[in-house]
Amino acid sequence: MTEELGVGEAAARLVEFTVIDVRGETEWVGPLGRVTGARLIPLPELGARAAEIPRGKPLLMICRSGVRSAKACAQLGELGLGPAVNLVGGMIAWNRAELPVERTAPANRAALLDSAIAWLAQVTAQNADSARAKLGGALGREVTATDAADVLDAIERLAGTPADLDLSLAAFRAALAEL
Repeated sequence: MTEELGVGEAAARLVEFTVIDVRGETEWVGPLGRVTGARLIPLPELGARAAEIPRGKPLLMICRSGVRSAKACAQLGELGLGPAVNLVGGMIAWNRAELPVERTAPANRAALLDSAIAWLAQVTAQNADSARAKLGGALGREVTATDAADVLDAIERLAGTPADLDLSLAAFRAALAEL
């Protein structure tokens, strides 16, 4: 059975761990941000990149919700690496607890919308081109602040009810306000 930690205890003991984030690159730079000092090794690459994982400290495995990181803990156990501890609730729980995160600021409004579309594609289990096609509108020209806000509103309507809807849209809107 995989050892698990809640976000409060994990944050208090963070220095005890090597933190490995197993989300994809678009999530790493996406609205939920990342735990300071975490290393990105996406779950599909974990086995091939196992040699990159430092030894000597327990591993704290993180993903968006805690599901992929639990799989990563099991995979590392099979590879004889660890101990590996799963962060319960992942980055969603970390953000809900208002713990510190690093975020990648988008370079411009178009980059912000690319990130938002990648998020929408993930939470609706479709590819980015399909998500982009459903949005249309402002995506093919210079993006104004109003256009970007309208697209974020459309994304909110199309996204359904993912667990991080409020957190992600708040992060996207805050980034838009900074641009």
